[in-house]
Amino acid sequence: MTPRRLAVKALMHQEQAGYANLVLDAELKKCVPPPDARDAAFAARIFYTVLEYLPLLDHLLDRFSKKPVHRLDPPVRAILRAGLAQARYMQVPLPAAVNESVRLTKAMGKTSAAGMVNAVLRRAAQEQVQEGDFPDPMERLATFHCLSRQVAQLLYTQYGQEAFALAASFRSRPATAIRVNTLRTADDTLAQALQAEGHRVLPGPWPHALLVDFRGSPAAGAAFARGEYHVQGLASQFAALCLQARPGQRVLDLCAAPGGKSLTLAQQMENTGELVSGEVVPGRVALIEKAFARCGVTCARAVQNDAAVRFDWGKFDRVLCDVPCSGLGVIAKKPDIRYKDLDGMENLCAVQRKILQNGADSLAESGRLVYSTCTVNHQENQAQVQWFLRQNPQFRLVPPPVTVPGMETGEYGTILLPHKTGTDGFFVAVLEKLLT
Repeated sequence: MTPRRLAVKALMHQEQAGYANLVLDAELKKCVPPPDARDAAFAARIFYTVLEYLPLLDHLLDRFSKKPVHRLDPPVRAILRAGLAQARYMQVPLPAAVNESVRLTKAMGKTSAAGMVNAVLRRAAQEQVQEGDFPDPMERLATFHCLSRQVAQLLYTQYGQEAFALAASFRSRPATAIRVNTLRTADDTLAQALQAEGHRVLPGPWPHALLVDFRGSPAAGAAFARGEYHVQGLASQFAALCLQARPGQRVLDLCAAPGGKSLTLAQQMENTGELVSGEVVPGRVALIEKAFARCGVTCARAVQNDAAVRFDWGKFDRVLCDVPCSGLGVIAKKPDIRYKDLDGMENLCAVQRKILQNGADSLAESGRLVYSTCTVNHQENQAQVQWFLRQNPQFRLVPPPVTVPGMETGEYGTILLPHKTGTDGFFVAVLEKLLT
């Protein structure tokens, strides 16, 4: 199967709902023989580019199609979207994008639509479109910046004019950051090893963080196999570092999968003391255990546990509550979140409050708790901390011990906005329990 046909099949599947990465993986697994790495990568680029620009692609196609895009046959709709994405956003020459799309239309049994595909793609690919073409703020966010109406409304309500810069930042993925495994190597040693593997390496903003331009998968090299690092975004590292875990302490990481923060905590603990990493999904517990084994972590244990249900594992010196959230800070990495349905937000916030309270109840006196999310939604962030402090006067908010250029610290925590920090969108509140 050609990579273009593979991408189109995945796009048709995606219309039936599902997580984008799982949809694409499912289509890749159907291929016999499997596509080579180059073809699979090209198919993935088409697939994710279409998802990233979907409302804008449809807006352009609707200008030149006699029938609205949503009423076209699914294969034709997917072919048009894929072809336009290639021509406008993937630097594929227009003749190649058009000719391959026409060829694919015929191959998928839609010969009668081939002429329409040819004409519409040629005109839509050359049409000029600018942000200023959308004077209505909601239309600009929804169509030009490609967000669901609910996400657009939330961002505009909370951030006003800043919402446009925030939405624009979702087009730029943060640099790939890794955390040096100090249990097995040192920063300079790992940097040299990665450079020897052909990767470009730059220092991060604090010790043991590196920014790497990987040639291929970050998990494919010998240094990764030796457990000398794990991939962890700077915002996620920031949340873990704010806990200030120390050697010999008892540390609890609730909602720990996929395990990056737990690995950083274990390294801060110098593989001493006790780290308990909880995760509600049994299969993800196995992923955490695998990460511990690869990185030589022996002070930690991964356990299957629902953090929203009361538990009693004794008291801990440090507790990390990286709660499930809407994910509106990581849209650059997960384009399907752009079109998220925000119905049920109250239920999600209720779960977050339960986890935060359960984490606080497990904290020893003079201990430290970090509440974090990967969203920019005030309702899940500052409002939750405000509620918590009203319910728990024995806690106080303290400044984060490390800084990210561009971060904003307010009365109820610290927000990392991608257009200001160059990281994922993240929220972190550092809370300490006072002596009674």
